[in-house]
Amino acid sequence: MTDYSVWVLEYGYVDRFPVSNLLAAQPHQGTRRMPYCFGLLRSAGHCVLVDTGFADPAVHQRLSTRYGSTYWTSPVEMLSRVGVRPEDVDTILLTHNHLDHSGCVADFPTAQVYLQRRELTRYHDALARPRRFEFLLRATDAALPAVLTDRDRELRVTYASGYLPVTAGIELRPAFDTHTAGSQFALVENAADGRWLFAGDNVYVYENIEGLQGTGALEPIGTSTGSQWIWLDTIDHALDWVGRDSARVIPFHDGELFRRFPSREYADGLHVAEISLAAGHDSVLPAGGAADGTDTAAGADAADEADGTAGADGKVRTEGVAPGDD
Repeated sequence: MTDYSVWVLEYGYVDRFPVSNLLAAQPHQGTRRMPYCFGLLRSAGHCVLVDTGFADPAVHQRLSTRYGSTYWTSPVEMLSRVGVRPEDVDTILLTHNHLDHSGCVADFPTAQVYLQRRELTRYHDALARPRRFEFLLRATDAALPAVLTDRDRELRVTYASGYLPVTAGIELRPAFDTHTAGSQFALVENAADGRWLFAGDNVYVYENIEGLQGTGALEPIGTSTGSQWIWLDTIDHALDWVGRDSARVIPFHDGELFRRFPSREYADGLHVAEISLAAGHDSVLPAGGAADGTDTAAGADAADEADGTAGADGKVRTEGVAPGDD
């Protein structure tokens, strides 16, 4: 069995995101800082992304207007901080077609892309509906189908129809009619430390699977085009794959991740979490310095970007009108 190093990279955050959007039927819970992340897996022979993030200044500004202060860098720049170049990436696993998860596929031109076929066909079904069904298209990546068509000409797209082994130690498992019609999980299995489950947006935050105040009651996600009943059954089954250990499930929108795992915080406030380190790989965390892993070198120019414009390195900081508590 091949062992993978597992990292989660934060490429942006919004400062005041409504908790009611993360947890269904939980109004008046205020706001919290919410990260935007993607996963990086490396073995001796593969460099894999779980989702790609996005880089769109217009969307950055819109999110800032809705959710207060935000900060962004491109996923490509974030990868460079841990020594990965776009040409190093050979595989992309897309958990679903939402912009913040699939918006940078084109930045990795040599990677094989994996997506559930149902995710794309149901997207086209939604496009064909009258405008009153626009909810089905919210947050989707309108450019993704064209990107995949171009990639498909080079046989660099694999459309899964349910369960699919990708490489030794990585497989895709469907999560249909949950967060989106064709969502999927990415399950990683290492000989050294067992299984890790990337749930996409079917687990926004740990409370979804641990319950409020740790009660253990499953708390459905706040945004879904599918059925909450199906979500409950799907997530309950997925927890069985990892021995019902919620620490084995990796959420992309929960800052708690960076407190539960060894992490590095850069001066611009972005983070990288080191979930698992395989033999032969160097840690991306500081060898010394502050006990909390704070890095004072990267992103030191953040204060110069407070006007919302991109600096020479493409990083953007914006300030907006924060919404009130839900």
